[in-house]
Amino acid sequence: MHIELKYAHRRSTFICCVATALLLTLAACSHLGDTRKANPDKNAPRAQLSIGYSLLYQEADGIPKLKWIFLFKDKPEEMGRLTHDLVSYYQQLADTMQRLSKQYPAMRIDVAAMSQIESEERKAIGEDLAKDFAPLVGKTGVKFEREALLMFYNTLNEQRHLTGVIVGLETDPGLKKFLETTKAQLEEQYAKVGALLNRRYFTQ
Repeated sequence: MHIELKYAHRRSTFICCVATALLLTLAACSHLGDTRKANPDKNAPRAQLSIGYSLLYQEADGIPKLKWIFLFKDKPEEMGRLTHDLVSYYQQLADTMQRLSKQYPAMRIDVAAMSQIESEERKAIGEDLAKDFAPLVGKTGVKFEREALLMFYNTLNEQRHLTGVIVGLETDPGLKKFLETTKAQLEEQYAKVGALLNRRYFTQ
């Protein structure tokens, strides 16, 4: 039985929401203040793209800041390698987006990706979830491993669909190529996490 048909199906909506919340919370939410630059017309195609790029960047920039959680948690070697690779990948993605935003003026990663109330809501949920992942008092063992992998799994699922939408709107050839490459990489990471979840944490 695949996880989509069992445990993850029941929790996908919740985890998908709180995953981003936790990432943004632990990334020091002052970063959100830096992305409050206004969009003149939020319904214009380029403004919509800016929202998509900014959301992807905020998550990519936030995830590497989670590495301290995994450093202080006991975990199987296979999970350790995977989470290390994921953190490294997102650091590279964030660096690439920073570079491209300077190279391509049309690519903005500094706009408000959500309303103030949405940001505050996600921050509050993320703070609660962060307690579950705290190094000394949070969940441990299989419960922690499964929750952490599900967080990555659902975040990757959201991001691979996000890049799919953005690539359909992007008209610049250089940025379109970046998005196509990123989507393929996210698909690959998503498959790896799903395979580990199915193999170690769910009944086949």
